[in-house]
Amino acid sequence: MKCWLCVLLALGSACGGNGEDAGARGDCAEGGALNGGTCPADPTPDGACTYLVECGVIPQESDQGGNHRYDWGDCVDTIQGFLDSGQQLAIECIEESTCDALKVPGSPDKPDDGDIQCLRLGGGGT
Repeated sequence: MKCWLCVLLALGSACGGNGEDAGARGDCAEGGALNGGTCPADPTPDGACTYLVECGVIPQESDQGGNHRYDWGDCVDTIQGFLDSGQQLAIECIEESTCDALKVPGSPDKPDDGDIQCLRLGGGGT
């Protein structure tokens, strides 16, 4: 019986991965930069929106059947439309948040950009 237990434990540890998973299953999903995670850091609208795509919050591109939904390009346009201080706030909020905390109803295919809290902060909305 003890042999089987040892075999199961060895197999379980071998299948555990190397801890370098990215995106919604990586450090950012579980703790974010605020909790010591190593999240991607590109302090630009492009980088912040790419992180939202990698986290499964918004799609890279959305124009399926002429029914356009909020996507990466819209995200970049939104952040670039903020005042400089709003841009910085939105970008830092996105970078410091976990993937799970960034997700909104409809993510990633039909997200409601008004529900992405970091974008609301940058635009001064409520």
